[in-house]
Amino acid sequence: SLVGSEMCIRDRLSLFQKFMKRHSLDKMTALQLFEENEVFEILSDCCESVQLDGDGEILNDIDALLRNNGVTIE
Repeated sequence: SLVGSEMCIRDRLSLFQKFMKRHSLDKMTALQLFEENEVFEILSDCCESVQLDGDGEILNDIDALLRNNGVTIE
């Protein structure tokens, strides 16, 4: 549904902002990491389950994905 997809977009943006804050990254650096590692696509594919998990757990999953892809972040 449109309402569900709008909520999913807001959730992804919120997670993106929390990720930037968690790692003290500027938008362009965080965006590059998300694009290179297809994080937005992964979040979009699992949007319904993302809404059920807490943000902290999802951010931990994003960090693990990036580490598994060889990305070093503080």
